[in-house]
Amino acid sequence: MNKYAISLIVLLALMIVSCDSGRVYESDYDFEGQKWHMDTIPSFEFQIEELSGNDILLKIRNSLDFPFRNCYMTYYLEDSTGNVLASDLVNFQLFDETTGKPFGKGNSVFQHIETILSEYSFPSTGRYNLRIAQYMRKTDLEGTYSIGVRIEESNQD
Repeated sequence: MNKYAISLIVLLALMIVSCDSGRVYESDYDFEGQKWHMDTIPSFEFQIEELSGNDILLKIRNSLDFPFRNCYMTYYLEDSTGNVLASDLVNFQLFDETTGKPFGKGNSVFQHIETILSEYSFPSTGRYNLRIAQYMRKTDLEGTYSIGVRIEESNQD
């Protein structure tokens, strides 16, 4: 390879890495058999190094087999000692109420992302945990591929 090709590869790699420079943490929990059982409460442990404001987002991936047009979930943000710092019931709209058309990105599996906490300032650096429970009328939510968490620096342009 000549040095121009190597320079181009390095430049492309830097561009790809810099595109997501605001990400602090991101992880997904995949459900076995694409079913979210109500007793399964995924937990995401992460480290906070900077105390500046962060946006905390929930992600869900579902198929057309999901039995409802929306999904109610409760999240629990905990510090390293288990104290709950924030908790709320959130409602993800997955399908259009009138047409049934799926929202989110995808073709047969759709990803939805919602901000649950904007410009959240953690009280200190260290380890934190975010747990997510489904609160629907069915024990098993068919068509649920995964649930995830993304934490990113606020005000990313």
